Amino acid sequence: MKDGKIQWHPAFAAALRIELADELEKVQIEEEHLLGRKPMQVDCLVVKRNKNQQIHKNIGQLFREHNIIEYKSPEDSLSINDFYKVYAYACFYQSDTEKVMEIPPEDIGITFVCNHYPRKMLKHLRDARGITVKKREDGIYELSGDPIPMQLIITHELTKEKNYWMQNLRNDLRSGGEIQDLIETYDEKKTHPFYQDVMEVIMQANWKEAEEERKMCEALRRLFAEDIEEAKKQGRMEGKREGKIEGKIEGKIEGKIEGKIEGKKLGEKLGITALVKAAYDWKMPKQEVIKKIVEEFQLTGSEAENFVKAYYK
Repeated sequence: MKDGKIQWHPAFAAALRIELADELEKVQIEEEHLLGRKPMQVDCLVVKRNKNQQIHKNIGQLFREHNIIEYKSPEDSLSINDFYKVYAYACFYQSDTEKVMEIPPEDIGITFVCNHYPRKMLKHLRDARGITVKKREDGIYELSGDPIPMQLIITHELTKEKNYWMQNLRNDLRSGGEIQDLIETYDEKKTHPFYQDVMEVIMQANWKEAEEERKMCEALRRLFAEDIEEAKKQGRMEGKREGKIEGKIEGKIEGKIEGKIEGKKLGEKLGITALVKAAYDWKMPKQEVIKKIVEEFQLTGSEAENFVKAYYK
């Protein structure tokens, strides 16, 4: 979040890398690539490392050697002005070189990515520029009739089978099966930073629906379970070790008992800390985290609130 606004673009760049995961060695991806010395930048620039290599992933089959990508979040739309802005970027990119025709125009491609089908923009392109639209496959359209190759990707029309993460990068996911499936799929990918970036934004954008889904709580617990149980285990072991040492020094059985008690307390504390950290990383609301601590560890609301202070200011 930045200034209370969801940052969609970093998540899209991560989703783009996920989509091209099997062929990342073929391209170089730069986020917010600066055009020239002035503050002009494109959302993503994808450059093939070898111009003759074909990209097989469906969203990259029309890629040329240099590809300018314009991404619109689900909250935004692609306008006529956006088209000309990006087209100008492509022209500037071609011309901002040391040598004339260092980058041939035919080696530049433009990809527009948005969640809403831009009817007004496409009608204008057809009427004013003779550019036609042809559906290549679900969610991917080829724009023909211009010297610069162009394509349009409508994220919500993409299939989950081919473009799972980019298709889910939306703010209108349905509670129930769709969100449940997302959580379970992410569980297998949660250690990878690209997936973390995408999932964080998806959860921010769809938190109300996720919160309404009762099964969500169980799914979240499964995500936190390993860290929590490991922390509890370490706490119990540490407590027993301290208790045994103290018992030997004091020569009293009370030392061992006290050690076990302290170990249990330490285990619970580490478990709560693990839960709070995971919840914070997921951008869960503060009150929801407090509620889960109370349920999991049988604490009062005020006791639970003390644990979240370190993360939730």
